[in-house]
Amino acid sequence: MINDSHILDSDMLKDISPQKLKIMVDMLNDMTDKPMEQKVQVLFSYGVKMKQKGLQFTKQESSIIIDSMKNNLSTKDQDKLDLVVTMMEMM
Repeated sequence: MINDSHILDSDMLKDISPQKLKIMVDMLNDMTDKPMEQKVQVLFSYGVKMKQKGLQFTKQESSIIIDSMKNNLSTKDQDKLDLVVTMMEMM
């Protein structure tokens, strides 16, 4: 289960579609208790699924996901995740 259930109560998510919210919840649950490298793999796989469905997270929704992914990561892994996110944005 999502460790930070308060993220789902964020005002930034008040207008999210139920379909995208379900994907976000499933993705965050799949990342729970996984090391950073596996979290990134989950992020990529859900990104592919979303593209296939013609969906895309907004900048705010993505920010919530990334912040949640950073929980329980070392500073070094948080920096690596920031680098991966930057590379993904360039694609």
